[in-house]
Amino acid sequence: MPLNKLKQLFVPNDGNFFELMQKQAEIACASSAILCDMLVDHTDLKVKTNKIRLLEHEGDQLMREIYTSLNNTFIVPIDHGDISSLASGLDDIIDLIDHISTLFVIYKLDQPSPPMVQLSKIVMEQATELKSAVAALNHSRTYGQVAKHCNKIKSLENKADEIYLRAIEELFDQNDPILIIKQKELLECLESTTDKIDKVAQHISDIMMRHS
Repeated sequence: MPLNKLKQLFVPNDGNFFELMQKQAEIACASSAILCDMLVDHTDLKVKTNKIRLLEHEGDQLMREIYTSLNNTFIVPIDHGDISSLASGLDDIIDLIDHISTLFVIYKLDQPSPPMVQLSKIVMEQATELKSAVAALNHSRTYGQVAKHCNKIKSLENKADEIYLRAIEELFDQNDPILIIKQKELLECLESTTDKIDKVAQHISDIMMRHS
């Protein structure tokens, strides 16, 4: 697809939707890296959580800008709903990462379980692939890489499902019911984040298929 036609999918004449969504993807990626660091190096949790919270605020501002642009732009090359859904999905990823980091501070776990660490690494890998997928939309020479990044995200999501199911099975071998509740919720949130990233990647693929 020619570069000018590809840009028209996300950048109407009087809007900058693509640029704003690219920034959202970058924030999701940065947040996921901090979250992973929280679990791998389980120190300075409040400092790291505050960094994620600041990024989440930036994400909220981007979402407001996107909605404002949508409300003021009457002619767009694709449905307003597609732009809104994709931007909302990216914002949800940022919110989920922020929520998980907050739970780790509130629950005061001595140490994350190995499956939690594994899942956080998958979230970071997926977010990195998602950032690359969104960036690839802006250049005709890299357009073909979108499918590669989305397929990688799906593969990582499948891996996350396996880790999550094994972790839940092993979780109930413990005797501390409070610890089980805390760990179960954290595992569920991490797994839900991998699902959400996969859904956003699928949405990108669907839009490209309809407009290619």
